[in-house]
Amino acid sequence: MAISLKESIIVGLSDFWSRKIRSLVTIVGIVLGTMSIIVVLSLVKGINKKTLEWMMERGGLSKISVYRNWNYEKQVDVKNYFTLKEINLIRSLVPEAKYFNPQIREGVHYSYGENKYRGSIYGVIPDFKKIEEWDVEAGRFISGFDIKQNSDVIVIGTNVKEELFGNKKAVGQFITAGKRRVQIIGVMSHRFMDNSGNIGNDNALAYLNRRAFVPLSTMIHKGTGRDRINSFTVKAKDAESAPELRQKLEAIILNLRFGEPVFTIESAQEEAEKMAENAKKFRIIFFLISAISLLVGGIVIMNIMLASIQERTREIGIRLTVGARRIDIFVQFLVQTILVTTIGGILGIVSGLSILDIVSKYLNIKLIAGFSMMIIAITVSAGIGFIFGISPAIKASKLDPVVALRHE
Repeated sequence: MAISLKESIIVGLSDFWSRKIRSLVTIVGIVLGTMSIIVVLSLVKGINKKTLEWMMERGGLSKISVYRNWNYEKQVDVKNYFTLKEINLIRSLVPEAKYFNPQIREGVHYSYGENKYRGSIYGVIPDFKKIEEWDVEAGRFISGFDIKQNSDVIVIGTNVKEELFGNKKAVGQFITAGKRRVQIIGVMSHRFMDNSGNIGNDNALAYLNRRAFVPLSTMIHKGTGRDRINSFTVKAKDAESAPELRQKLEAIILNLRFGEPVFTIESAQEEAEKMAENAKKFRIIFFLISAISLLVGGIVIMNIMLASIQERTREIGIRLTVGARRIDIFVQFLVQTILVTTIGGILGIVSGLSILDIVSKYLNIKLIAGFSMMIIAITVSAGIGFIFGISPAIKASKLDPVVALRHE
């Protein structure tokens, strides 16, 4: 008499329910392991999403940044800055670049009447606004005319505006930036990215609002007085072409610096790809750690199922005697083991989802759950039941019916 899959499931559930305490103790390891998988995968997904959002807010994946390599220990006498002539040369060699912005940074004190503020001032060109995808809130941004005329004009961030002018109109006013008197021609729009719950300011982009911008030529000729450009940013036509453009820029810059890696050239697209690769590695590492609990739970389940066979030896003998096939006994015990671990997996998923907010607050990182990770968790827990259920199922199916019927 063959035993159907439905009957095997019913028998498994009956056995699980009739031995509640033992069943719950059995699946504790599965619950903890599955819960760990949910929390870990949610953590990795949350970190990735936050990092990608930050990249998109800072100009997107087509952005390439070139700046000094602070890990480079000077071996030969090479410049760790660019001259304006070099910048113009590099720009001419990469016509495929959509936008190109060299910049110089300087820390200054701003003052307007009795109000004072300290922040960073950047010498830039009009392409800066396009690369950063950052618009002005009032007035206008630096123009090509300002660059040609070395104009004494400035565009300020919202923090600078609030500290110096409060609610008053800033555009058109004159302020002192360092030792220079400049006219405000624009106020940048307020930059904001939610960072609540994390370490630091609730606004991840708050530092941008503390910046101000003047024409690059003004900074060189009237500011620092030096033709030393610290860094520049480039925007490719699209994210797909950014890695190729980065490689070309790297070759050009290495050639200008005699093969010395004086500068770091980063592509946001390649950084995003690296981030995805690292996320995969972290998922595998954390998954293996979580799997230890599942393996322990699987071993416990296997031992308990072997003990269950001892208890049900006479029952197995009767089933074999009345016509049950050995494959039916094998399937019945294997299904029962898988059922137990699957129930543990479901409880683990529910437990994991219920503590995500607690873990998120403790780690100061937003955890993001997804349907795919639940499928992974339930599949792994069921897989543990299959792997560790094979041995007890084989043992049960190989029992001698005559010996089993004599068992007390």
